[in-house]
Amino acid sequence: MIIFLKKINRLLKKINFFIIPYYFRERIDAEKFSIVSFMNFVSKKIRKGSIVLDAGAGSCPYKKYFSHTIYESTDFEDAFDKSSNSKHNFICSLEDIPKPDNYYDAIINTQVLEHVENPQKVINEFYRVLKFGGKLFLTAPQGWGVHGAPYHFFNFTNYGLESLFRNSGFNIVSIEPRGGFFWYLGKRIKTLPSYIFFQYFSREKEDLITKKDWIFSLILLPFYLASLPVFCFLIPLLFFYLDKLDKKKEYTLGYKCFCVK
Repeated sequence: MIIFLKKINRLLKKINFFIIPYYFRERIDAEKFSIVSFMNFVSKKIRKGSIVLDAGAGSCPYKKYFSHTIYESTDFEDAFDKSSNSKHNFICSLEDIPKPDNYYDAIINTQVLEHVENPQKVINEFYRVLKFGGKLFLTAPQGWGVHGAPYHFFNFTNYGLESLFRNSGFNIVSIEPRGGFFWYLGKRIKTLPSYIFFQYFSREKEDLITKKDWIFSLILLPFYLASLPVFCFLIPLLFFYLDKLDKKKEYTLGYKCFCVK
């Protein structure tokens, strides 16, 4: 059953890719849209030939934005995307980056800070390895459920991020919310069908699934499939544009930060 559902999800993703125009596809995931937009901004702020560290790079999804730089990547060992470790320039804890003081011109750090146990130590280390005048570009979540377990330790407010940066000695250029209430709600609604439905399956040991769960999941399956166009496309797309109504943006997906040493 689990294998069948995974095949359905892959098929739906392919349908989504071929049927929905790119312009709309990128807007039904406000989280991804906000980070990609920020990376476009960041790439223009970093000069050609600069030495750049992608800290906590995972599968290096934003490497293409820094082809004009000397790009290096690093990540944790045996965490998240293990297959990508061999692609990195080096593996390390972000609390102890194996580079001398004042080495990098810029550091990018996207959706990583929530996964470290000592955020202040990590920000301090970024400050150490950056050159004077070096730039830190960072995104971190405010509104998120537990993910990447057991490596999810914190979510952040703008005040918390400001404290971390100032304690390290950074000059803060900007800390801006990535969307407001509607982007936040659209992202949560987009994940709702899968979040509820897949709770009735054990992803590790299928034999732990009870008979009651099997029966309920089979009853729920048609409703799950029928909900996908509404929850995963129509509502997120509508909320993407409605977000302009929220001027305060106190409920946000997270923050995009620009600091200088």
